[in-house]
Amino acid sequence: MTFILFGQALTFEFRNGVGVDLEFTNSKPVWITLDPDGLEVEVAEFEGMVISLPFSVISFGQVYYRGDE
Repeated sequence: MTFILFGQALTFEFRNGVGVDLEFTNSKPVWITLDPDGLEVEVAEFEGMVISLPFSVISFGQVYYRGDE
């Protein structure tokens, strides 16, 4: 689930883990979809904060997509 808040992406995801972790990242690779159907998938860079909680991940930051360079 993704929301746009103050011009940045706020996401909530499920995971198969029970640890607690706080991470600040500037080049984490993430998968993005380029069309509404979700058929075209590309890799982008995420810069922001990732909070790993038991069975869930919350991230807040900016996604940078370079496209076809």
